[in-house]
Amino acid sequence: MQVLVIPSTAWPSTAGAPGAHVADAVARQVATAWARAVPHADVQTVLLSDGSAGFAETARGHLADPAADGAALFLETASVAAAEVAAVRDRTGEGAADDLAEHGSSAPVGELLAAALETRARTIVVGAGDVLGADTAWADGGAGMLAALAERLGVPGASDRLRQGAGALAGIDAHDLPDLLALRDALAGRDVVVAQRGDRTLLGLGGLAAGLSQHAVGAATTQRLERNLGDLSLAVGRARSGSLVGRDLLGAPVDVATSSPDHLARALAATPGAAAGGGVGFMLAALGARVRRAIDVVADLAHLRERIAASDLVVVVAPAIDAAEVHDGVLPAVAEVALDHAVPVAALVGGSEAGRREWSAIGVAGVHETGHADAAWWTSSDEVAERVARVARTWVL
Repeated sequence: MQVLVIPSTAWPSTAGAPGAHVADAVARQVATAWARAVPHADVQTVLLSDGSAGFAETARGHLADPAADGAALFLETASVAAAEVAAVRDRTGEGAADDLAEHGSSAPVGELLAAALETRARTIVVGAGDVLGADTAWADGGAGMLAALAERLGVPGASDRLRQGAGALAGIDAHDLPDLLALRDALAGRDVVVAQRGDRTLLGLGGLAAGLSQHAVGAATTQRLERNLGDLSLAVGRARSGSLVGRDLLGAPVDVATSSPDHLARALAATPGAAAGGGVGFMLAALGARVRRAIDVVADLAHLRERIAASDLVVVVAPAIDAAEVHDGVLPAVAEVALDHAVPVAALVGGSEAGRREWSAIGVAGVHETGHADAAWWTSSDEVAERVARVARTWVL
């Protein structure tokens, strides 16, 4: 019997350990307990990522030879977020969510990308965290990244306002932007990919500013930043609109040969995932990058489809099944692939806020609750082996 154990990306970070490490530890504990309970089972684990902290390490771990000349290079916004939080505190004397949203700058991401372009990597993947939080300390639509990238590449024309955060973008126009054609050309020889979790756009009810309210940003701030990000998107659309398109504009529904600059701006702002990394997704899309779900990026690297097809059972281990996990998490992504190969999916979780109708609709065959969402219980409790063994025996073939 072939069993594949896949941890959710929702396992929270603990002191000294990012969520990816916690997820790995949980998956290994479950796999060991399962193998002991069912000795004839071949139990393996595979790690996925949603683009948050640990994305680069997880993705790199699936490469046959990460050190090979020209191998894909993986970056993540999480690696520079903490430093930017400290920088905002130095500038404002505060570090609250409103301060990060207004004054945080994505410039460090531009520095990372510029350094990546100096390597021989043919593919550069940027793991973009949420709109704001532990993995993102800005909401500037990628303006700071654009300015930093332009400076590092020697492309003139970037206004200092681009580095000052979303609060400084009111009234920004095309004349404040660097030469986007030159930047697009600098990226054109590489396959630049934004790996993101959700499908938030830059603007609107499902956009970046709207998402800030989930991170304790006040209503007045979110409304002001929505207007500023709208100004930024129009400036990008109007700055040599015909030059902004990469290979396929990420599949955006726009004919760039006939579209007006404003139409192009709306299409770019409406790109699913544009809000990723505080708007880094939007700006990289404007420079020709592709935007993909991080889970799909890592799944391809891990040959997940082939591994699921070769399995008799897939077990997803999550702290809880909630709305985020059902719609954007590992569970639906895995269940979709498993359904194609008629492989059952079981969820082993701490608790579930979703009913049978919700989880069965995405292709999950069974949900087993332990009553414990704390990672410490999953990785150190003697009770884990007993609980896992009980579940494992119900799936013996």
